[in-house]
Order: sequence, then C-alpha cells, then structure tokens
Amino acid sequence: MIVLLQFAMVQFGLSATYADEGRTVFGKMPDKILLAIALAMLTILSTTQAFSADPTGVWLTKDKAEITITNCGPNFCGIVSKPAKPGLRDIRNPDPMLNGRPILGMPLLKVKKADVQDVLPGELYNPLDGKMYEGSLELRSNDKLRVRGCVLRIFCLHEDWVRIGS
Repeated sequence: MIVLLQFAMVQFGLSATYADEGRTVFGKMPDKILLAIALAMLTILSTTQAFSADPTGVWLTKDKAEITITNCGPNFCGIVSKPAKPGLRDIRNPDPMLNGRPILGMPLLKVKKADVQDVLPGELYNPLDGKMYEGSLELRSNDKLRVRGCVLRIFCLHEDWVRIGS
C-alpha cells in the first residue's frame, strides 16, 4: 500500500520524506488515512486516463442524427450514418460536384489524433450552410463528446453529442 501511495505522490510531484530527517511521512499516518489518500489519488489518475480515450463509435447529435467516428490513418473521421430525416441532401454545398449528394454517408469531420491532448483539432463540415470550419472534438466523458466549430478562431459554437454505440 505504501509503495502505491509513493507512486501516486511521485506522479503529482509531491515529496514523501521529511526534509530535515530523511524519513518518510508514511510511518506516522494511520492506515485509514493512507487508504483514503491512496484511493483518492487512484481515482484522480484513472479519471484523467479515461478522458484521453479515443472518440471512435456512434454518436447521437442534438438533431437526432447519428455520426460514426472511425480511425482513418493519422486522423479520426466522421460520417453521417443516419441522417436526422431520411432522404436529406447536401443542397447548400458550393461545389457543383458535391451539391445535391445524399447526407447519408457524407463525410462530416476530420480531426487529428493526439497522444496526450483531450481536444482534437481538425475540420468540420456544416451541411446547413455548405461550409468547412476549423473545429475540434473534446471527449468530456466516455459517453459525451463536445464538437466545436469556429470562424476565425474567435466565434465558436459547440454541440454535445452522446455516445450510443461503439
């Protein structure tokens, strides 16, 4: 137990010795306090690791559309796997080759994978106006994804999606 607590303290940059005597602080603490501190630190460590998980899976938008996010090389890519309404088409895209394509199966986002960051930067497509925006994905919990789109990196809107499948 003391080894586990010492490991947790090292992770947070805390000292486990008295500066003047060189002996550990653990010898004077009651076992219940040691256990409580160890459990608290383990909870903190496991929570921070859980949020760095990848966003792959099926997500439900506020409009009840389903977006499937998958690995695609060095990125995560998202496509519309179920539109909010059947038969919707991408009618506002300025590209004549893409204008009128079905929303079902349409690429919606591409964000870079990151080893450490919880916020994944990339590009998002908005079929409501036919434009690409700088944006990001942020895994707020295992089942909640914040999708943010920005204009000029200043004016940003976000929407929270809920995981419904993996």
